[in-house]
Amino acid sequence: MFSHKITPDLELRQLQLADAKALIEIVNAHRAYLREWLHWVDGTLTVRDAERFIVTALHEYNESQAFTAGIWLSGQLVGAIGHNRIDWPHQMGNPGWWLIPAAQGKGVMTQCCRVVFNHAFNQLRLSRLCVGVATGNARGHEMVKRLGFVRISTLRNAEKLQGKNVDHVIYELTASPTIASLAAASARLLP
Repeated sequence: MFSHKITPDLELRQLQLADAKALIEIVNAHRAYLREWLHWVDGTLTVRDAERFIVTALHEYNESQAFTAGIWLSGQLVGAIGHNRIDWPHQMGNPGWWLIPAAQGKGVMTQCCRVVFNHAFNQLRLSRLCVGVATGNARGHEMVKRLGFVRISTLRNAEKLQGKNVDHVIYELTASPTIASLAAASARLLP
């Protein structure tokens, strides 16, 4: 299991089966908020669903295909971050993240992204990160722009959210000395 302490109160830690109850509790407590932009929320209803997600995430980690870390703030699970997919032949990662409202506006996600992105460029030697943000997700667009991502295209009907097809704006972040300096120390997250 990997873990990385960012500050005394903020830690990234690989989700384990023992975290399934905490995961489903925060999803249930924030379901209406999370389901607006996260398609998987409607299919994550029980502890068993959370366990299946974690088992899949652990398998993908062991196969070096992806990884998922829980975001722990003051000992409480408040979100997740990782790479939904790592495309090794193209040296590209597809990061994804989410955070409950009570943990937002404190720089938590910015700090977590910096550590994960630094790891992607310096440890994994990826050359770029690509994310898709639903066109109506204003906070998501602000976040990726603040992190240095650049818009490269739009993907029509990229995802179905709440029964409706939505487009994604595709953003890219490439390795650079500036990115490398964002987080001086990063954990070794993947084997």
